[in-house]
Amino acid sequence: MCHLPDRLEILREWHRVAAPGARILFTDPTVVTGLVTDSELADRSAVGIYVFSVESVNETLLAQAGFETERREDLTENMAAMAGRWHDARERFHDGLVADEGAATFEGIQRFLAACHLLAHERRLSRYAYLARR
Repeated sequence: MCHLPDRLEILREWHRVAAPGARILFTDPTVVTGLVTDSELADRSAVGIYVFSVESVNETLLAQAGFETERREDLTENMAAMAGRWHDARERFHDGLVADEGAATFEGIQRFLAACHLLAHERRLSRYAYLARR
């Protein structure tokens, strides 16, 4: 969901095609829950397109699209752990990855993963899962 700038329209389309009573599930790893600098956001959004939001936005958009939020679960600790492990695993294969993807790409991905880990570990950027019913 964090890659979709027009989130409300996406949710409205999901509502249109979902059967009455159907449930949807998605995660958003770019919920701003603390102070984040522009350079940290740049590192965190260096790979792909990202849309950052505050905690209440997803539930508001779900309601506007016609869904009822059944559950919101905080997955931030998992995000911090996964990003840290992914960063460390890539570091162990440094030479092969640099040969395959180039030094600039390798370093960019490492900065991205380090930012994901730090911001989640410090709970300044959080990941939530949303379960909603049509």
